[in-house]
Amino acid sequence: MAMKVTPLKDVKPYKSGWKVHVKVLHSWKQYNPVHGDTLEMVLSDEAGCKIHASCKRTYMESKGRLLPVGAWRHIQNFTLSPSTGMYRATDHPFKMSIIQNTAITRSPLINEDMFLSLVDFQTVLGGSLKTCFLIDVIGQVVDLGDLETIQVSGKPRMKIEFTLRDMNDARVPCCLWGKFAEILYEGCSKDEEGKPICLIRFAKIGRFRGELQITNAFEASLLLINPDIAETAAFKQM
Repeated sequence: MAMKVTPLKDVKPYKSGWKVHVKVLHSWKQYNPVHGDTLEMVLSDEAGCKIHASCKRTYMESKGRLLPVGAWRHIQNFTLSPSTGMYRATDHPFKMSIIQNTAITRSPLINEDMFLSLVDFQTVLGGSLKTCFLIDVIGQVVDLGDLETIQVSGKPRMKIEFTLRDMNDARVPCCLWGKFAEILYEGCSKDEEGKPICLIRFAKIGRFRGELQITNAFEASLLLINPDIAETAAFKQM
């Protein structure tokens, strides 16, 4: 008899024999001093509940390659541990780990939903959000600064500062680093008015010189310029 699918909100660490039906929203490689390179992912079920999943280097080839971004998969047998840390990609209390006997199978489901969890700028500026949780924000790029190269710990890093404004003209200062800075700069130079709509997923709320600022959480963030979604169309009609 086939194992029943459990919603992500109901999975708990007391057993590993769960089966979930999820979409891979985002993935990135991360270096861990204990496990070496790991594949990190954000998964969502059909209800929009998200969980952070991790795959050690040992299973990257056998399991990780079965989890491309955008695909729906059934995942069976995995371990769960408390979700902790400074940068948490979801608010799920647990984090999933892919293990040796994890089974990953294709799903026929096609659902293009991005399962965004957009946070409005007034909430961001209000300062009540816990900074350990990464957030999704969307806005129009204004006050774009120069693409700079600065030394960080003796290594050159790209950096760009700008402001995002929302439909109500609330404004949030932002700073992107590394490849994210380059993607934004290129996106702005290609935009007709130089003020594209920018979606930053899994963004970090930080502080710079005492001021609140949105930035990328190392490689865990995702940057999309003029994404093909309703929010972008609404901005363009302003």
